[in-house]
Amino acid sequence: MALAIALAICLSPGSAPAAHADDPDWDAVAGQMIAKINQIPGQYQQKDQVGVEKSIRSAYYEIYQVSGLEAQVNHRLGDDRSDAFTKELLGIRTLTRDKAPQAKVQAAVDSTTKTLRTDVKDLKSTPELNDQWSRVAKTISGKLSEAGTAYAAGNGDAAYAAAKDAYLAHYEADGLEKATISYLGQARVTQLEAMFNKLRQAAKEKSLSPEEYKSTAAQLSADVTEDAKKIDQMTSQTELGWSGFVAAFLVLLREGAEALLVVAAVITYAMKAGRRDQLVGIIVGVVGALAISAGLAFLFSKLAASATSGQSQELLEGVTGALAVAMLIWVSNWILSKSSGRKWEEYIEKTAGKGTASGGVFALASVAFLAVLREGAETILFFSPIIAGAKTSGDHVKIWLGIGAAVLILAILFTLVWVFGVRLPMKQFFKWTSILLGILAVTIAGGAVKEFQDAAVVPAHEFGVGVIPQISWLGLYPNAETLLAQLVIVIILVILAILQIRRSRSSTTTHPPESTISPEQDSVTVTGTVEHNER
Repeated sequence: MALAIALAICLSPGSAPAAHADDPDWDAVAGQMIAKINQIPGQYQQKDQVGVEKSIRSAYYEIYQVSGLEAQVNHRLGDDRSDAFTKELLGIRTLTRDKAPQAKVQAAVDSTTKTLRTDVKDLKSTPELNDQWSRVAKTISGKLSEAGTAYAAGNGDAAYAAAKDAYLAHYEADGLEKATISYLGQARVTQLEAMFNKLRQAAKEKSLSPEEYKSTAAQLSADVTEDAKKIDQMTSQTELGWSGFVAAFLVLLREGAEALLVVAAVITYAMKAGRRDQLVGIIVGVVGALAISAGLAFLFSKLAASATSGQSQELLEGVTGALAVAMLIWVSNWILSKSSGRKWEEYIEKTAGKGTASGGVFALASVAFLAVLREGAETILFFSPIIAGAKTSGDHVKIWLGIGAAVLILAILFTLVWVFGVRLPMKQFFKWTSILLGILAVTIAGGAVKEFQDAAVVPAHEFGVGVIPQISWLGLYPNAETLLAQLVIVIILVILAILQIRRSRSSTTTHPPESTISPEQDSVTVTGTVEHNER
């Protein structure tokens, strides 16, 4: 996970406002853009419309956005300045598509490059504004106000659309959710997400009076504004200080623990079962998930802030979580089915020496892949505001110390799981590994449904508030849909366990009872069987 974070940090664009001492050379950036834009008149004269549009895309997406210049102009000079330049640049494309005179295209190019130079000149003389997140909160408050007004007028669809945009297009896509998790904690975000969901659900079902809806929207707006001011204050200091260490440490520890438990369980299983051939598949699954996580995080960071990009993130996390639940249930049941020494001996006799042909490699690789992928991209995105908030080299050192400390604790946790698992007798190991994977399946199921709720594709009805505690790291949320999903998973696991117990009892009627075999003999017998088959 730490390697993926390092890769994403190296690839991530400088989109966040930086202190003047660390500002890039905006004149050089503008020069690169102007060189692209100045190619357009010649390309247009040669009737190369494909080349014209490629130059415009390169100037805007590859340089203006990626360098962070657009974000700086937008943040320090205002939305109107960045919008005006974008409108001029896209106006050139319109002129070329409409077959405008060459002189008109040239004039538009000259005007656009002049606007860009003016923006860069004003940018260098404009003081840094430490209100990045407060601006996002202001936009969110505007959307929530729109939702309240529409709801009072009886227009539920408009209220729903405004509340949805407030969350997906701004709180999520503009990064305030990730910044809040990084600096203020997951619990605070979960609390506010419940209020966003409440507004969306009420807009659909008309379940609140106009006064109640307006009051909820106002409270949410106040909470978001308060959080944004806190984060701005934390990141506006000369040095980020030890808050960077704490944020990096907690984010990686929280997000990495769940994936590590799954990976540790399947690796320990492979080692204890004498199936080292499966380790390659597990490692490939983990490395592949880390690489894809970094790529997805980089992709999402490039997307323009919109409800679509915010929804895509939530849907990806939800779908990945659902797949992980299915794989965990399958593997948990499969391991439980082999919990008797005799069953395991029979399996070893059939599969030892066959390597990947047994299919076990693919199953365990998939579990490891999905567990890491589910947490990986999200973890990297959480680190974006932490890295962006670093002001000095000392800040970066403290952030990396936080990452290192989290990795150390995760390594200790992995070792404990591995050592504990290896020392357990085979039957006990299989039983407890199956239980652990089952618990993780229930936990992830709650989180997956929560992601679908945040993406506005699954409703969220409050249930048991004040009675059922909200524990996000256990996937436990006081709403009917997440609890129902977890209940369904528990029922499935219980039914599968009962079936396995019955099969085991049925097996004992035709074979000598296993009670005559001690745990030590159980382990020795299995090891001997593996060695015999390997020879």
